[in-house]
Amino acid sequence: MQNLSIHDLPGGDGFRDVTKIFLDAARDMEPGELLMREGFTLQDAMSAFEIGEPRLDSGMARDEDRRPPFDLYTPLLPQEICWIMDRAFSLEMLWQAGNTLAHTVFTCLYTLVFADLQPDDLAYVPKTDSLRPPELITIVLRAFLCGLLKCCDLSWRELCKGHVQDTEDWQSEKGDTSLLEGLSVQNVILGMDNAASWLIRSKKVPEPWVAALIARLNLRKALIQAFDTNVFKSSSDFLDLLNIARNHIKTVRTHPSPEPEAESPARLGFDPYIARKLNSTVPIRVIDVPPVAETWAAIETMLDGWEEMRLLSLTANVTTWEIAGNLRTWLPTPPLQIPFIRSSTQSVFYDGLLVLNRYNPAWVIDRFFFETLGVGFQSIIHFVEQHSPKGWPLPWADIQRGHFKLMTEYIRAQWYNPPRRRRFFMKSLADLHVYHTRLIGITSSLQDLPNTEIVKHLPAAALHWRLSAIREVVLSGFQMELYTSEEKPFAYWYASQIIEAHLSCMDGVLPALPPDSNADREMRFQHALLTALQAMVVPMFALSIPLMSFAWRQMHANFLRRYKWAFGPGYEISVIPVVARPDFDNFTTVCGRMLQDKTFSPSESFGLAQSILTRLIESRAVGGYAGLWTEERLQFIRNLRDASERLQSGVPSSMAEVPSSFDVGLLKWDPEVHPWFPVLDSEGAERRRNVHRRNLKAEPVGA
Repeated sequence: MQNLSIHDLPGGDGFRDVTKIFLDAARDMEPGELLMREGFTLQDAMSAFEIGEPRLDSGMARDEDRRPPFDLYTPLLPQEICWIMDRAFSLEMLWQAGNTLAHTVFTCLYTLVFADLQPDDLAYVPKTDSLRPPELITIVLRAFLCGLLKCCDLSWRELCKGHVQDTEDWQSEKGDTSLLEGLSVQNVILGMDNAASWLIRSKKVPEPWVAALIARLNLRKALIQAFDTNVFKSSSDFLDLLNIARNHIKTVRTHPSPEPEAESPARLGFDPYIARKLNSTVPIRVIDVPPVAETWAAIETMLDGWEEMRLLSLTANVTTWEIAGNLRTWLPTPPLQIPFIRSSTQSVFYDGLLVLNRYNPAWVIDRFFFETLGVGFQSIIHFVEQHSPKGWPLPWADIQRGHFKLMTEYIRAQWYNPPRRRRFFMKSLADLHVYHTRLIGITSSLQDLPNTEIVKHLPAAALHWRLSAIREVVLSGFQMELYTSEEKPFAYWYASQIIEAHLSCMDGVLPALPPDSNADREMRFQHALLTALQAMVVPMFALSIPLMSFAWRQMHANFLRRYKWAFGPGYEISVIPVVARPDFDNFTTVCGRMLQDKTFSPSESFGLAQSILTRLIESRAVGGYAGLWTEERLQFIRNLRDASERLQSGVPSSMAEVPSSFDVGLLKWDPEVHPWFPVLDSEGAERRRNVHRRNLKAEPVGA
């Protein structure tokens, strides 16, 4: 090979050192300061990867980030091992919450060199300190980390099914690092059992720390068994496993791990910047590890989610599944479950082949009509075919196929994240309208049926379903804080129109339902609840009218953007008018009438809602399909009643006081207090009353 000299390289050798030029130019800048020219773009920022800007370049290590080398076999005290385990639990829950492995679990350096951590290497480990036996690392910590990685692997497999969104709900990137995919769960559990046995037999660890370490190993063992268990195989065994895990958490809490000293080698086992050494595509992000008490609470919440999933696996009522999913969204406690639990719950309902691991698609359709109308689908088919003219085309196949797809996706969507759930409902509305249209086409062949014949109300089942979805789309906008102040009056007014259409739909169906059936009780509860809800949204519409600018053209443009889902493609294939479509022109007319209606009393309307909700609570008549979620449904009604009570005591008794005597600025929307309705700013209200009293005192007598 020919030898090349510097003169043979492209560009020659006429280089000049320009370092001093840049140093002189940056003399007045502070360390870390970034000077950006006008028009600085994302492309310019990305090009900084090439020039080593530490805030953008994941691979660049600053001097202050440098740390002593990590020695895998550095002996550790038992309490330091406990601290590492606790921190690993915290990192695992941070990953479960939606962060990347590179920023959470893999910041524990022991997980990256797990293959080098072998018990056979004990002969090469110096035994210089009886307080720090090397087996604590090669046997105990290794078994624990093995369980940690396997739990992540089992979670990763469930999350990859696509029920939740990668990069939105969770992060699938592994950084080319092993999660022990090829190791069986049985071998992992055997390793933890051996580690616990060594702690008991060896007598090398002081007694208090033996119990602490075994408790953490047992908690990890219970978690990996829960991750690996099919809830349908043995529901009682699964419940026992969850209870065992809860007991281990109690034990762990009674044996807390102390914070290591600043110079402790245990701290070197964690590097928040390790992502720069992994095959990772995301920039460095240092995540604060929460206190360990929050970690135990997060694990307990996950166990509660598993238990609810177990109860749902035993629930063969589609309506109960819907109720449970809604309550998870409407109630602030318990909080939204981690993506793994939400994905697993969807898998329990439908695994792509069977519903609830034992029912075929026809079962879902039959349950829907039975739970809504009190009659099974096969009975409906038999009745329609007997009473329809011969030769009349009946699209049963299309109806069954479309209904099954809609229903399974609808139930699954209850366990999406809130924005994704809302978007799904929006997209499903056109399909639900087409489904409603097909049912109208079937019943149109039936002549002279009395109103008490339930099959006559077949389309009402689809309409009942669709109107529930529209109402959730509109009200969830408040919970997600999507609406501007100017949009809130229309949202409340439109919610009242949806509820009015829904109540009318129920009024037609109720006389035909089998008396005292679950379908009858459920619909009567829904009717009472919607009546109370309407008595709350109407005064909220009236009170929030002053929030509008009355710039109708701009408001109409905003309306078209916000409610474009109601006018999208899919509706044009149906000749049946859409029920409860948003109407901006009607809204503007009603606004004028409401402002002039001095007899309407917002306070009395909230009082009516409070009365209805109180009767529901006292009678415990919360529907026929609430089942094990009865208490939570009652709590939802109590929250709604409390919201109506708060508003009743602070809003005007008539529209004559709006806006002259009522400050609409006192209304504060806080989803933490209630997802749909505001609270009154008590301090602002008190100030307003004081000003009003001073004004009255200042008025001359006889004025």
